[in-house]
Amino acid sequence: MKNRVFGKVDLILIAAVTVCALLFIFMRGSASDGGTAVITVNSSVIEELNLKEIKERTVITPDTDPKVTIVAENGEIYFESSECRDKICVRTGRLSKPGDTAVCLPAKTVVSITGSGPDAITY
Repeated sequence: MKNRVFGKVDLILIAAVTVCALLFIFMRGSASDGGTAVITVNSSVIEELNLKEIKERTVITPDTDPKVTIVAENGEIYFESSECRDKICVRTGRLSKPGDTAVCLPAKTVVSITGSGPDAITY
């Protein structure tokens, strides 16, 4: 009887895990290439920002009720503050990848990232 360190099934499993890990790293890296941040209030676009070009802090305060403050910096955009009751938009966090979206329903404000990038990533 031969003593094998790895059998066929073990090698296939190792290869599959390696390929999955490499795909995850590749997709994760390409997803952070940025895109265009689109800010809409009442279904009207009020601002479009190219996140690749944002290097310093940019503050956007749209005319909404309740008041919201949106910040773009270092290739990311996020709701910094909101006067709404539940603050779900603030807790959404920083947006940087195409497909990311944050919404403040009481202020009727939507921040979304558009652009090309992977469209089938599951987190």
